[in-house]
This record gives sequence, C-alpha cells and structure tokens, in this order.
Amino acid sequence: MPFAIFRRHQRKLLAIFAILAMFGFVVADSLPRMLNGGTSSRGDTVVVELNGRKVYRSEISGLANERINANLFISELSGMISRRPVQKAFGDTNTRSLVDAMILREEADRLGMPTGPEIARAWLRQRVPGMTPELFELILSRFNDRVSGEQILEAISGQIRIANVRDLIGSPTVTPLDVFNAYRDQTERVSARAVAFRTEDFLNKVGEPSQTDLLNFYNKHKDQLPDPDKANPGFKVPREIQAEILSLDGESIARGIKGTLTDAELLSYYENRKNEFRKFSEFPDEIFQGQPELTPPQVQPFADVKVNLAVSLADERAATEILNKFSKLKDEVMIPFADKYLEALDEIAEAKKDGTTTKAVVPSFVDLKAAAKTEGLEYDLAPLLSRERAEKYGIVSSAEVGLTKFSGGRKFVDELFDAKTSLYEPLELTDPTGHRYLVRKIKDVAPRVPSLDEIKADVILAWKTEKARPLAEKAAQEYAQKVKAAGGKIKEDVVDGRPVISTDAVARLQPGLPLPGQFFESGPATPSEILMIPGASARLRESFFNLKEGDVEVGSNNSETAYYVLTLNRRNPAMFSVLYAPNGDYMRYRAEAVTEASRKRFETWMVELRTKAGLKPAWTPPDETKDKGAAAEG
Repeated sequence: MPFAIFRRHQRKLLAIFAILAMFGFVVADSLPRMLNGGTSSRGDTVVVELNGRKVYRSEISGLANERINANLFISELSGMISRRPVQKAFGDTNTRSLVDAMILREEADRLGMPTGPEIARAWLRQRVPGMTPELFELILSRFNDRVSGEQILEAISGQIRIANVRDLIGSPTVTPLDVFNAYRDQTERVSARAVAFRTEDFLNKVGEPSQTDLLNFYNKHKDQLPDPDKANPGFKVPREIQAEILSLDGESIARGIKGTLTDAELLSYYENRKNEFRKFSEFPDEIFQGQPELTPPQVQPFADVKVNLAVSLADERAATEILNKFSKLKDEVMIPFADKYLEALDEIAEAKKDGTTTKAVVPSFVDLKAAAKTEGLEYDLAPLLSRERAEKYGIVSSAEVGLTKFSGGRKFVDELFDAKTSLYEPLELTDPTGHRYLVRKIKDVAPRVPSLDEIKADVILAWKTEKARPLAEKAAQEYAQKVKAAGGKIKEDVVDGRPVISTDAVARLQPGLPLPGQFFESGPATPSEILMIPGASARLRESFFNLKEGDVEVGSNNSETAYYVLTLNRRNPAMFSVLYAPNGDYMRYRAEAVTEASRKRFETWMVELRTKAGLKPAWTPPDETKDKGAAAEG
C-alpha cells in the first residue's frame, strides 16, 4: 500500500488493522488450511524450498520477529541483572540463519521436543537467578504493549527448542594439539621477503585486440558485475542507491545532559522507577504481616544507583530530544514531500492504466541541508553507492533500523537496497556508537549493461590485462627458479627495477573483537591482513604462513593483478612453554579451540540436514548473494 495513502487515511487504517489483527489471531491456525495449504499473498516471494514445501518471505519474517523479540527480552533481562546486556542470545536474523533455524525447528518437531510457554518459564527460572513475575512484567513493559507475555514466552520457547537441537551433537573432542594450534595461529609471526611482478608492467608486451576480439570479450563479460576479488572482469554497472543522511551523536548529547542533572531530578526519577532496583529475595515484601515498617527496604538505596540513574535519565532525555527533532523534520518536510511524490506516481500510473492524460507532475527534489542545519543535524548527501560501497560507507554502514543500539533491526545497506523501500521514505537508524540517523533514499538506479562504445577503453584494458597475466606469472616463476638455485633467499633490495618488499611480521589470525555485553568474552579469531601484500589469495596466504628456510613460493593476489615471489625473512615461533606458563592464556585458547571445533562439527551436521531438506550444498539466500543479477538487484 503506498505510503502516501497510509498517511492520508492513517486513523481509519489503524482501526481497520486492529480489527484485522484480532481476526487474524482467531483464525491463524485454520486459515492456511482454508486456503488449501497456504498460497502466498501478492508480492510474497518464495525464498527456498524445504522438504518439498515452498517457504515464503512472510514465513521467514515471522520467524525473524520471533527471534528479535526473544533476543530483545534476553538483552533487557541480562542488562537489568548484570548491567551487561547480552546481544543476539539466540542468533542472527539474516536469511541464511533463519532458514537454518527452520530446518532445526522441523528436526525438533520430528524428535517430538516439547514447546510452549511453560518451557520458557521453566528455562528462565533455571537459568536466571532472581527471576520473578514482577521482573518479567517490568521487562515486558519495555515492549510498549506490542506483544503479550504469552507471545514473548512462545517466542523464547521456540528459540530454546532450536538451541536444544543444536546441542544434540554434543561437545567435540579437543586435544592439546588443537589448543596449541589455536595459540600458534595467533602468536607465531612470519615475515617474508617478496618481489611483485605486476600484470600492468606487461601490458606493453601484449598487442592490440581486433574488433572481433573486443566484441567477443565484451559479450562474454557484459552481464557480469565487477568484483575486485576476482580476476574475471565484469562490465555490468550494478544497481546504485543515493541517500541523504542526517545524523546526531546521541552519546554526546546524553553526556551534555548528564552534566546538568540535579539531585532533585535524579531522586524524582529514582522514585518513579524503584521497581527496577529491587533487591531480589526469596522472601515476600512484607515478612511481618500488618507491620510493613518492620520489613527492611527491598530496593537498592538511591546513593548506590545514583550514577546509573544519571546515565539512564540522560539517555532518555537525549532520545526524546532527538525524537523531537526527527519528528519535526519528518512531519513538516519529509513526509509531505513523500506524499506528493507518491501521489503523483499513483496518478500517473492510473492514467497510464486507463489510457488517459493527467496533469500530475513528480515534484522536483529539494535537499534537506537547510532543514538539517536549522535543527542542528549533521548533513551528508552520499554519492551513488553500489551495494559493496554502501557496506563500507562510513559508520552509518553499521547502523541498524531502530531507536536503540543493537536493536536487531535490518542493516543500513539491507534497508536501502530493499526494493520495497520507497524513494523519500524516512528511515530511522542507530549505530553501535550511539549515533542516530534520519535517512531517505533519493535515487535507485537499476543495474544496466553499458554499450561497448561507452566503455571501450575499459574493455580494451581488461582484454590486455587478461593476456598479460600469463606473462607476469611466467616472469615470476623464472625468477623463483633463479632464487632457488642461489640458495632460496632473496638478498637484493631491487630486482630488475622492482623493489623487494620486507613484510611486517604477522600472525595467521588475530584475536576476535570483544563481544558487546559479554564480560571478558570475544568473538572468533579472524584472518590477519598482510598489509604489504593486499588482497592475498588463499593459496598465497597458505604459502606465506608455511614458509621455511630455503622455500621459494609463487602466488597471486585475488584479482591476479600481481604475482609474488616469496622467501622467508624471519619466523618468530610460538613457544610451548609460554602457553603453559603460570601467567599464560591457556584457558582462552582452549575455549577458542572448543568453539572452533564445535562450529565445524555443527556446520558438518547442518550440511547433512540442509541436504536432507532438499537444499544444495552451495545454496545461498537470494538477498545474500554477492554477485547479484538484475532480478536480485531490483
């Protein structure tokens, strides 16, 4: 339904939606059967087929909402109890994770695993010290009546079943060697001496293509999107988005407000939120019946929570201030413009359909720079961004749809590149640093195939580059043979005009980043970047980290624009004695080895379950494929 129509009839539509929601709740179980197994509604696309059954986007979205609600509840709960909220306790909400969750849920059904609110209640009582009905209701109030207590318990129960199925494979066996390998990969450092034979240096040894060569080469690659991590060229221009981005630093605003808060304001705030600072006890609030004054206070005293109160109150006032600014811009500028734009599109479409003429004109774009300045917002008019560029476009690329950090909403790039996100529709996002964003998409340019004449120079260069690669590789191999014959060491500082690179000593892996809300816990280790050999291919990396004295290796970067001859410069070995020293970090590396072994074991099992459900091993969700075609892009 067009955004403009909703705005014009907002109150009536909300009333209708409320009635429909009640009707849907009553007939939810019977309606699919009434529709002969369930057909998709208009625009509801098939995501995947599992066990011969088509799974539509609406079903995936339903599971996503269930997981988001369960994750948010656990985040709020852990934040209240430990002041360290656990994010995404039950997993991610991307399509791949949700399809896996559906497969695991069907496995739970096959095994007859129990479900229902009572499962969630028992799980919460067992896992959460101090869990009480009052605490549950307090957290539930944060959902602003969006869901009921039973719905939250159902959501948690469903996620518990999925987690329990994951645990069926048990813990993996981890040997001391596995622990040492985890330790070595992060501590043993390698430096190499390298000479780069760049493909571009051999272009002058390649002739010019004939018109037939050029046309054949263009036709072969014209429908492929460019990928900097691949050698094959792509001449198709990807779908591109342009957006206006208005932002405010919420953390900075909160810090400014915090410095102005008085004790009286904090005390009033404390009195209104006492239930959040209850001391959890097995005893009733009034131990001495009829004499409540004899029962000691069951809440933390004001002095003990004053600092936290100041932070919370400042955050709330900052959020209100930002909300007011954003609401003013949306209500006075953005939504009226979006209404006019969509109304004009509707009228033009109707006229085209009826074969009539219309005076409707799409309004001309007017930027928000002046309006942003008036409200004290930062303004950015992004250039046209491909999906790949948008994923790396400043800190806004890490922002999620929602009003709070780690809300679990969709990422900036996913929201903007969703075909259902209309032009000029205002979007609110928040990034992990607390920056708040008001964004609107102002251009959505479909992928296109440019003509040969338009990109002739690029096609010629790509053709010559492809012909030059074997020459560069041959030169690298010939030099490698000379180095082997001379003892396996690159001793010169310059080789035929090519500078010899001495790389920094680097470990194969670097420790994972700290997990938000997880005390002293980090994510998995990630591959280290070899800074002086950017974009090193997997084969080249393997050769680099396995170099021994006398070895001479040749490998390319991912795009095959350079071929490197490598010899060992030095190796700083991982010492067994350090791992087991009294102040060593053995427990961390053992935990990482267990996590990695569990991941591999679970992934092997998931491959079996996916195959059993009818998925191909290389299946990738349509919205997560890197090399998107026109259909996926649009």
